Amino acid sequence: MDHHTTWWSFLPVYQNVQDYLNHSGTALVGTQQFLVHHVFTTALVVLIVAVLSFMARGHFSNVDKAVIPPSTFGVPAFFELLVDMLLGMMTNIIGKDARRYFPLVGSLALYIFCSNLIGLIPGMAPPTDNLNTTAGCGIVVFLYYNFHGLRVNGMAHIAHMANPAGTTWGWFLAPLMFPIELIGHLARPLSLSLRLMGNMIGDHQVLFAFAGLIPVLVPLPFYVLGFLVCLIQTAVFCILTTVYIGTSVAVAHHDEDHGHGDAPKAHAAAH
Repeated sequence: MDHHTTWWSFLPVYQNVQDYLNHSGTALVGTQQFLVHHVFTTALVVLIVAVLSFMARGHFSNVDKAVIPPSTFGVPAFFELLVDMLLGMMTNIIGKDARRYFPLVGSLALYIFCSNLIGLIPGMAPPTDNLNTTAGCGIVVFLYYNFHGLRVNGMAHIAHMANPAGTTWGWFLAPLMFPIELIGHLARPLSLSLRLMGNMIGDHQVLFAFAGLIPVLVPLPFYVLGFLVCLIQTAVFCILTTVYIGTSVAVAHHDEDHGHGDAPKAHAAAH
């Protein structure tokens, strides 16, 4: 199999969908071959996450059973570890309101991690190696943190881009700072998308190359490295998302207190 061929390619419905898009779709620049393997794999990942979530919910719904740590590592232990790590990281960056934003970050962590791991299965390609998938996640993060920035700070969220220092003299630099800050904000979803996509493409290509040469034993170290790449890229995406949320909701505190409250945590994490 080449990089664009997966197990989905042998399904008749896959070929029908792809042929329809290739005949009826148009590309903005030149010619483009439409590939929909990431859509099929995304549906599989959503199903896996839903099943795992319901399994964990069944365990945690029993309070007497949930307070006792599981004796073996399974789905409940995985979710406990995930929640503890993510919530601890978010609390350090955002502060006491971290729980409010946990559903989005937790959902992204589950989806991205499971999507990345799919790429370790021979004959499968992760949906996160496609810009359509990663750009969707990046745009959701962009809209989410700006929404909460406006919800918490109102127009101060916009004013902060013109005067990040929050001082009187800072307004004299507003014509220069606002375009720079605006470009920086618009670049965030692009950087999130390209970073995740590029790393997953590189990881999958390395695994594909060595697994195709000698499929026994030799690729094992690269599978270990591939797992670390999957884990690290999930962590990077979630940490940056948390930093963006923390800085957007801490703008008012930063401007008013000049270094008190939860704002220093978010800004220090951003640097």
